[in-house]
Amino acid sequence: MAGKILILTPQTPYPPDQGAPIRNYNFIRYLGNTGKYNLTLLTFARPDEDAAIQKAAIAELSKYCQRVEIVPAPTPRSKLKRLRAMALDLRPDLALRLASSNFTKKLRQLVFETRPDTLLCEALELAPFVLELFSEPLSFRPRLILDEHNAEYLLQQRAFESDSRAGLRRWPTAAYSFIQTRRLRRYEKASLKFFDAAIAVSPDDKAALERLKALKPITVIPNGIDLEEFTPDESVAERLDQLVFTGSMDFRPNVDAVVWFAQKVWPLIRREKPNASFYIVGRRPAPIVLALASLPGIVVTGKVLDTRPYVRESALYVVPMRMGGGVRFKVLEALAQGKAVLTTPMGADGITLVAGRDAAIANSPAEFANEAIRLLNDPARRHEIAHKGRQFVSENYDWRKITPLLDEVL
Repeated sequence: MAGKILILTPQTPYPPDQGAPIRNYNFIRYLGNTGKYNLTLLTFARPDEDAAIQKAAIAELSKYCQRVEIVPAPTPRSKLKRLRAMALDLRPDLALRLASSNFTKKLRQLVFETRPDTLLCEALELAPFVLELFSEPLSFRPRLILDEHNAEYLLQQRAFESDSRAGLRRWPTAAYSFIQTRRLRRYEKASLKFFDAAIAVSPDDKAALERLKALKPITVIPNGIDLEEFTPDESVAERLDQLVFTGSMDFRPNVDAVVWFAQKVWPLIRREKPNASFYIVGRRPAPIVLALASLPGIVVTGKVLDTRPYVRESALYVVPMRMGGGVRFKVLEALAQGKAVLTTPMGADGITLVAGRDAAIANSPAEFANEAIRLLNDPARRHEIAHKGRQFVSENYDWRKITPLLDEVL
């Protein structure tokens, strides 16, 4: 008899075009194809999801799920409401972000109609709905599993550390991150205690979650890559001295990365490579990111239909991350496309690559600039690193090898 699983996701997991939806879609596709599980999906719509996009998403997800329910995304809260909540509510901002009576009602309905054996909660921001419902004295309780896409308190702690080093102008955001770190630590620990088991995306995240001493089993299931979708294209000629970064450009760690690179590293590269160009590719660029287009050689594209052509035609993929956590899809995607990657240690966090073989790693602005220039000047070394990086991803991060780990958890 097939096990019944109710899956909760914070946004529609199709199309799989960004971090969480990529992971969630591949989990759903695997579980639905095994023949061992009956799946029900409850998800929030994406803010930009029109009727046609939603219809296509339901059609695709219904290949794997017996039932798909999509709830409208809550209206984003104003800064004033967030400040008021921070003063009056001791929970972290993340726990309040998706507050929705519609989602609460639909979750209760689906639990009692489908009576799932397992509830798989994809991300800590959905935990409030689970804690609220199953804190009641119900007639039954499924096994509750929390998939932690990040060790959230650690991600916020790193943001605080970065902001606190940036001078007086960043102290307000540093203070915010300090408060959120403390609240997230308490909330994440309480959530882990409430759930029966958890999933982490890397050994580093697992260790961070275990430091909370919630004493619940945590299984590592890393993010993966579709090797058929992300492949090298030998017909595309690299543009000499072109560098690229991809990602959602309203996501704070991405914004911090490109601003740091543009202000601290890029002038050093342009001094040696006056014709070099740097492409920042991704949706919803924040105003501070848009302003970078005024610097020599920098192009901010905004949303594009497909990031792969930009990656394939660039000589070097850079990941100048200074905060964040988890396993970054952007790194796996670039490596899978046979592109040499230059990253900070933080950018490679959670990925067990070998520095100098699978990717180049540098930290300070001078180190990062010098390594970029060396790679741009040495095509043979650049292509060797790209080849090894592709091989590394194929051996370690193929979704077809990763998703069966779900069976052990379920």
